[in-house]
Amino acid sequence: MTIAPASSRPSTIAAGDPADLLEVSSRTPHDDDAGFDGWPGMASTGDLGAVYADPEPTTLPWSLDDATTRQLRRWSNQLYRLLDSAAPPFGASDDYERVVDELGRREEQAREGAAGARRRDSFRDNPLNRRFELFQDGILAGYVSYSMRAGCLRLHRTVVADAFEGAGLEQILIRNVLLDAHRRRLSALPYCGEVQAFLAGNPQYRALLAG
Repeated sequence: MTIAPASSRPSTIAAGDPADLLEVSSRTPHDDDAGFDGWPGMASTGDLGAVYADPEPTTLPWSLDDATTRQLRRWSNQLYRLLDSAAPPFGASDDYERVVDELGRREEQAREGAAGARRRDSFRDNPLNRRFELFQDGILAGYVSYSMRAGCLRLHRTVVADAFEGAGLEQILIRNVLLDAHRRRLSALPYCGEVQAFLAGNPQYRALLAG
């Protein structure tokens, strides 16, 4: 199956070493049944023969809509390890951002579905008041205040309006702030306790702090 790359030179997702797969020779299934025992994705010995698991794609598809949440989490972990390496491959940062953004979108949809109503969110940077703002149905629901110095974004405080308390908007707001800073190639310093707690519970977002 040909997978369309996410960029001209996409990062590679670990799909397993071909050396780890059992090469089936021209021997009959009964020549050495013991050699087939214990191999992942392979049936028991006897007349059943070999059964291989579906291979993972080596690059991210153009659209992540058909990917399962389990696949997205696995890709997120793999890309996070790539970004944490000494020489991350070209495109790994953009691929990681896409996967994390899709995971966040699905989490947000799940929360909205549980609440029984879908609201329209709007996120923006308000440089005049030096804060990132989140609106729901046109109403200011919360913001993260910041200051900027030499390309470094200092996140000071997260505030959610009383009417939206308990709706989990802090997670949505902070995630959007980190993704926006990353798109603008800004490093971020989380002085805010809410942001620090978010990063502790979602370590995959720490890679975005470097800008």
